[in-house]
Amino acid sequence: MDRLVSLGALCEVAFQLRRLARSDRADPFDWWISPLSAVVPVLKAGAGAVFAPEQIVKIADYDGTPALYSRVGGTVHLHEFPAGTDILALAETEIAARLVPKYEALHGRMVREAAQGTTLFVRQCLPAHDPRGEALEDAIDLLFAALSRFAGAPLLLLLDYEPVRPRPWLITATVPACRDHNDLGSRRGWNQVFRTCGIAFGRRGGRFGFDDLVETFAVPSKRRR
Repeated sequence: MDRLVSLGALCEVAFQLRRLARSDRADPFDWWISPLSAVVPVLKAGAGAVFAPEQIVKIADYDGTPALYSRVGGTVHLHEFPAGTDILALAETEIAARLVPKYEALHGRMVREAAQGTTLFVRQCLPAHDPRGEALEDAIDLLFAALSRFAGAPLLLLLDYEPVRPRPWLITATVPACRDHNDLGSRRGWNQVFRTCGIAFGRRGGRFGFDDLVETFAVPSKRRR
């Protein structure tokens, strides 16, 4: 694979992909809580549109934490600002001014880079929200159609979903819950999935660790675009 791109649903996917690729590259869905039904609307509208003032809803208590909700696809956002920021006190226009340029840049870079080479898009199940049965089959085809509009050679890795019909561009697997499992998943489990599925990433950087997650909070520089 030339690149690995997270499509959510949670932070686990982004962390494990960055670890496996030894990369500090940020992509739009990295730290969002994203039901599968949100992915196609965001891809069509652009990630920056998620934070337009008229799309933002402030949530005072999301499992004990203030959060942002977007009407674009129903995504929830807990990590858009540094710890200690009172997001409930921020006006929607200020939130948009700080986040729209960042996510427009991330979305644009993802689209430009995915046009070349092979991109593996990785989606993990969000059990309480994602569809099942025929609704899941339809959602997978709609998702791949949306990816194919901008990606030159897209492949889709679905993790932890129920069995679905095979497609030539689809890889399915279940991540084992090994003893090292925590809130960001199991390193051993993800290593096993990539090894079993024969997934290899072409370019590797240096070592990757938790501190690299601060990359998420930075507006992409011209160098990273």
